[in-house]
Amino acid sequence: MSRLLIASLLLSSSVFSASAMASAPSTDVPTSNPTVASAYVAPHLLNPTELHVAASDLTEGTPANASMIVRADIDAYGHAKNVRVLRTFSPEMSFRVAQAISRARFQPATFNNHTISAPLNLVVSVQR
Repeated sequence: MSRLLIASLLLSSSVFSASAMASAPSTDVPTSNPTVASAYVAPHLLNPTELHVAASDLTEGTPANASMIVRADIDAYGHAKNVRVLRTFSPEMSFRVAQAISRARFQPATFNNHTISAPLNLVVSVQR
């Protein structure tokens, strides 16, 4: 039964496309096709300085140029959800950085001027 349905749907689309090509307008009057503009703006951290982990929390041997890659889903209200550390230099710091990102505020992503949920990758660098 499902094979018949798929075949009939495929067949019906080819009939519609053939009929659309056969019924071209016969006048030379240009038709106006409205242009659909879509604009996506990615989410971003509102205040990067609020992501702060105390220097005393750094493990001894942490290199000065260490960095982490963190992925979070930013909801339509600017809150980070599902924070995941993708690359780290220290498991202890991963937990602290994930907590700091969970508390941070973000400008949510927008699509056609409507806020939406979207993923965001962050590179968190150690600054001493």
